[in-house]
Amino acid sequence: MNLIGAWRRRRRHREQLYGPKVLLPGGPEQWIENSLDWLIGRFGVEPLRRPPVLPSEFVPAGYDGSEHAARELCLKVCAWMEVPDDRIRFSFRMEQVRAAARSAAAHRLHAEQGRDLIAVSGLKATMTPAEVAALAAAGFAAEIGVLAERELHAEVKRCTAIRAATDPVRRAELSRRAEAIWSTPAGSGSRAAWLDLRSGGHRGTAVMLSASTLADPAAVVAATAHELGHEVLWGYHLIDRGRPDAEALTDLFGVFHGFGIFLANQAVERVPGRRSALQTLGYLGERGACDALAAYTFRRHLLWPESLLPAMPTEVDRAVRIRTFARLATLVKDAEIASIQEGAPLP
Repeated sequence: MNLIGAWRRRRRHREQLYGPKVLLPGGPEQWIENSLDWLIGRFGVEPLRRPPVLPSEFVPAGYDGSEHAARELCLKVCAWMEVPDDRIRFSFRMEQVRAAARSAAAHRLHAEQGRDLIAVSGLKATMTPAEVAALAAAGFAAEIGVLAERELHAEVKRCTAIRAATDPVRRAELSRRAEAIWSTPAGSGSRAAWLDLRSGGHRGTAVMLSASTLADPAAVVAATAHELGHEVLWGYHLIDRGRPDAEALTDLFGVFHGFGIFLANQAVERVPGRRSALQTLGYLGERGACDALAAYTFRRHLLWPESLLPAMPTEVDRAVRIRTFARLATLVKDAEIASIQEGAPLP
């Protein structure tokens, strides 16, 4: 048995599970500091002056897991982050909407494209046209229309590339990638999505959450805080959507507005019904989210001197607490060293 190889594989697996999901220029710690500087420069320090959002205080005691209760919680997140909600459509049927959009795209593919392209495609419709129409009539026509157009465009592009490939190896690789998409249910692996409905000629934007989040108000809050980051950063064209770190910056936007505890606690959690299985949520990963929470806490202290150990410890998971305070201790030590070198006391 190759013990070194097994150790390296476990190490890679842990890094993939707990570390950032995207490359962060300069490394996670430096990227967080630089990105917080950018956020402060763009939005000011007022978000840091507000206290961190504590789950025990933010989630209503009577939360019952209904769509109405979840929508009220989403609106509460909007109010805290000062994001106008009058043009945002919140819904909790993301899987159904995505399935309907893929089905609509598959129906259109067979109706509008030539036989050669259809013969290549493996895109499957899981809903009949009548079922798609019923969901659209229930108020999801805009979301289905925008997503179906994306699905159709992507599928035509995939199938055209496969059909045009003359190299057997290249064709096999393109087919393998396409098959991975065709065999994966639409919307699986995601708990929320932000959608610009204006791209389809409609009014406003949509935040779609998975029905699986309804039972866990912390998941609703964390997902909404992230998607509202898209609403601001993408919706107002403040960053390029093609940036490699765009999703991570959207996570950090939520931490910057006080929702770091929710995002860090939700970064790694158990898969429902599978005791030993874990799933990752967000793009900073647990380590990145903890480091971001520490940087947020330290910067709040510099702006508004208070205890570096607020009520937060009782609100965070044990692993998150250990990582966050370890990074916070490093930030304090570095600041003390810098203040000694500069001859100025630490605030």
